[in-house]
Amino acid sequence: MKNWLRGFVAAFYLLGWPLHVYFGLFDPAIYEGFGYTALIPGFNLFWQEFVMPRITLLALLLAVFQISVGLLLIYRKNWVKAGLVLSLIFHLFLTLLGLSFPALNVLSDLYYNRCPNLTFFLIQIYLLFQDYPEPLLKSFRGS
Repeated sequence: MKNWLRGFVAAFYLLGWPLHVYFGLFDPAIYEGFGYTALIPGFNLFWQEFVMPRITLLALLLAVFQISVGLLLIYRKNWVKAGLVLSLIFHLFLTLLGLSFPALNVLSDLYYNRCPNLTFFLIQIYLLFQDYPEPLLKSFRGS
């Protein structure tokens, strides 16, 4: 079970990074909405004035981050745990940021903008307390 969950989380990163390369280079405006769903007061102004003017570079750095975390997650031992810690921080940030979906009320905001990342966060808390003596692919071959 733990390795299937680890594979699912790793796939999120290893399959998701090309989207950030594409959006960063060819459709950077897609990121604009994230500033509007943040729970942090004043973050919208920061997002619009600091992040959006630099979004291409930041999206490319996000892609590098996702590749790095994905590779850490499929390796072994404390490398996996390092990847999980980085991923937990990332998903906590995304939970505070929101996923840019317009919400009519608090419940729809929770459902659309917070729950997906909170779910990932909880899965990874479970994974953080497991052991990973083998790389992910080897653990599947051995079972």
